[in-house]
Amino acid sequence: MTSKESSSRNYIADEPVKSNKKLSTKILLLAVGLLVVIMAFTGILNHMTFVDNYNKSLVNTYSVAGNELVRKIEYALKYGKSINNFYGMSDTLNKLKEIVNEVDQVNVISPAGEVLYDLDGFVANAYVPAQLLKTATFQQGAINDNCSYQSHAGKHHIFLKISDNDSGYVASLDMVFPENSFLGFNNDYTKQLVAYVAGIALTALSLLYILLFRTRLLTGDNKVNRKRILVTLVVVLGSVQLFYCGINYYLFKNAYGDLALQSKSFVEHTVAQNIEDVYRKGISLEYVDGLEEYLGKIESGIQLVESVSIIKPGSGEGAVIDSGNYQEVALISAKISAAYIDRLMFRILLDMLTVWVISFFFMIELTLLGIIVMSRQRAQGNNQKVSREIPHAPGLIRGLTFIVNICVFMSITFVPIVMQNLYRPILGLPRDVVLGLPISAEMLGGIMAIVLAGWLIDKKGWQTIFYTGALLLVAGNLFSGIASSAGLFIFSRAIAGLGIGFILMTLRSLAVSLPEKNSAIAQFSAGSIAGLNCGAVIGGMLADRIGYHTVFYLSATMVIFVFVYVYKLMADLNIEHRTTSEISAWNKFTNFISDKSALFFLLLIFIPFFVAGAFMDYYFPLLAKANNLTQSDISRAFLLNGLCVIYLGPVLTKFVTRNLGDKKSMLISLFIVVCALATFTLFGTIPAAFVTLILLGVAESFGVATQTSYFMNLESVRDLEINKAIAYFSVMVNAGRMAGPIIFGVALSLGIRVGVGLITGVLLALLVVFVFVSRYSPGLDNYRQQNF
Repeated sequence: MTSKESSSRNYIADEPVKSNKKLSTKILLLAVGLLVVIMAFTGILNHMTFVDNYNKSLVNTYSVAGNELVRKIEYALKYGKSINNFYGMSDTLNKLKEIVNEVDQVNVISPAGEVLYDLDGFVANAYVPAQLLKTATFQQGAINDNCSYQSHAGKHHIFLKISDNDSGYVASLDMVFPENSFLGFNNDYTKQLVAYVAGIALTALSLLYILLFRTRLLTGDNKVNRKRILVTLVVVLGSVQLFYCGINYYLFKNAYGDLALQSKSFVEHTVAQNIEDVYRKGISLEYVDGLEEYLGKIESGIQLVESVSIIKPGSGEGAVIDSGNYQEVALISAKISAAYIDRLMFRILLDMLTVWVISFFFMIELTLLGIIVMSRQRAQGNNQKVSREIPHAPGLIRGLTFIVNICVFMSITFVPIVMQNLYRPILGLPRDVVLGLPISAEMLGGIMAIVLAGWLIDKKGWQTIFYTGALLLVAGNLFSGIASSAGLFIFSRAIAGLGIGFILMTLRSLAVSLPEKNSAIAQFSAGSIAGLNCGAVIGGMLADRIGYHTVFYLSATMVIFVFVYVYKLMADLNIEHRTTSEISAWNKFTNFISDKSALFFLLLIFIPFFVAGAFMDYYFPLLAKANNLTQSDISRAFLLNGLCVIYLGPVLTKFVTRNLGDKKSMLISLFIVVCALATFTLFGTIPAAFVTLILLGVAESFGVATQTSYFMNLESVRDLEINKAIAYFSVMVNAGRMAGPIIFGVALSLGIRVGVGLITGVLLALLVVFVFVSRYSPGLDNYRQQNF
């Protein structure tokens, strides 16, 4: 063997090894990106929850001293003093400074925002900053009815309401604290957390380095081993995420314990000092009325403290009450509420587990997308043409659908709540109907877009329609965030719906036009469901922390990724034109609307099925908000519904279609919907609503697939081009979702359980009519099962 031949063979043998190392390096970089995104999101979200709860507890603690001062001011107002001419206010405010050493300044502010007094006495021509006015007048930042809180310009402001007997609210007490009195992002707990994060990240990356560079990531035919890469990343990163959640839980629980001890000490000394003032006036506690009520108000105002009691010296720990002659007469003892701390930690644990669940969606979808991009690059490197004929196209559609649906569904859990905040009577419609108008407007916009897209795609190409939809979605979400009136908000959601309709129409048409049709449809569905769940949870949890309007702006900004994705990865994909009959487009449309089988199916099964979905999209957020559930809780309810669709869908769809066929399966799904709504009708509670959402998820898991198959195999639909058939299907879906909030609004105006019960009865009646018509009028059924 010549040296040249030997070198050639060594080169050929080394080539797969080099390819594997290059691939391992790219996968490691992908893992770094995933790790940064997931841990940063989890950390920021958990830290925001912790800081918010911690600072609110501090506000309640400091309010104990502030409320005592408010009580004294109100007592003086009751006996003739005026808030605008209150001599001695300076001395009164300085007593608070003596009790709360941390406070920088104490002000009294009029309802118009004018500063009336500070620690030095009367103040002239001074006003609170405009950014604080709503908080100072208790229009935002409320901790309770009489207390609000806001950070501004490096200071923390606690506002307490001052009232008199005649006109009610007459002023606000403003306690101003320096920045380091409350928690921010730069605190000891954050520093500890960052240190732990760095250690966990380095450990995870070291482990991934070992696994990736010691594992063959290419198959025998030199293709990327998707399953091995996916399992490796999901197992390692999922375990790291779980461990990270445990570290968060441990640190936050210790922090709450420290805060509880701080609150206990503060309350004990504040109460002891107030009672000492009574003794110094020569009054014994036996002759003080309302002492139990006073202690009870403190207990109810500070949830970290379970009870406050007066005990004998030597019988326990607490702050000493000195009668004035250095004689201990009693102790004030506060008991920490372990139950409240457990409730706080349980909520944080729920948030952690929720983020952990959706992080799996992120890991799976982004890993699959990364693998597709790498495979595409390898194909290009081997001079293979990347087009609609290669297997990468369905995966690209899945990735795009995932990103699009995150942007689309970030606001799904709170659109009715925003409308409730903006509510004004419109055209004499019932209030419940008006609250559903933004969703109905969004669906109407979707219908208009679908009709236009079905006609324009063939003329302008799918990318033009897609980009138009993306721009409209950006505009709709931006206007939704800006909207200060109900009318503008409804219009904004219609614009967003128009954009969503254009986007989803192009994606559906693209999916069913590919050679790998079944694979593309499955990938589109998987991306849709994963994106919906991630969007709903992320949007809802962020809304709790940064507000509804900011989430609208964020979802609009994220559409930038959609533009880049399509431009870089999908420029070569095109929609196939399906060969159909020679019948004209108008005749095909008239055939469709005159097809009695199609009409019976749409009016009795298909549209009612999606009308029932308004229970989740429209009614549940309002119900949850009315029962003091947070946006995070609402998001978790949507996630439960989504998990049923994701994990039960493939199994149930395969089982029911194989054993029952499309027709019987879709009837069973609608019957489950009836049972779901009946559950809420019977009990009408939040747990019953959660059960309803779970059952709706079960019904949707196989119901939508079987209804789609039934629809696409109707004789009048089989004659349509693919994009036209998808357009008709999408219009009917949006019609049901548009009518849903209106129908629920009208029904709920009769009463909650009565209204839902009425809808349940109508759905059951429609189901019975369809079964009766199908059985006794077989000529109306022109459905023929086949793969479309």
